[in-house]
Amino acid sequence: MKTAIAVGLLALALASPAAAQPSDKKQVQDAVERFLLQLGDKEYDKVAAALAPKALVVIARQRGGQWVNSFQTGDEWVAGLKNNPNPSAFREPLSNVSVTIDSGRLAYLRADFQIMRDGRAQSHGVDQFTLVRDGDAWKMAVVAFTSLPLP
Repeated sequence: MKTAIAVGLLALALASPAAAQPSDKKQVQDAVERFLLQLGDKEYDKVAAALAPKALVVIARQRGGQWVNSFQTGDEWVAGLKNNPNPSAFREPLSNVSVTIDSGRLAYLRADFQIMRDGRAQSHGVDQFTLVRDGDAWKMAVVAFTSLPLP
């Protein structure tokens, strides 16, 4: 009887994803914040290295009261960044951060943000990152965000 219970508990433990520990969530948030710092500092090779193979970038922008969606591969997005003749450095501080981790392999981060240039807010929105564990590192599989002008 004890053996059957032990086997049943082991099967249940293996079938249920382990709860994410605070340190795991911090690793995910740190990976996203490092990515955003590198993006803001125009370190595009580091940005590219943080993307998973075949990553997707989805942007929903509101300009002039109209919504426009864009969809690119990570490679297309980074190429566009590199080809920008006048890139501006910026910061993208996050707030209201929520991190979910499933099975220690797949993570989701949702946060509010503002784009800051020269100490002034330029735009704001919501970031949604899906990350996948690749060895010991978290890679960005999907980078999606809304971009709204300031009121």
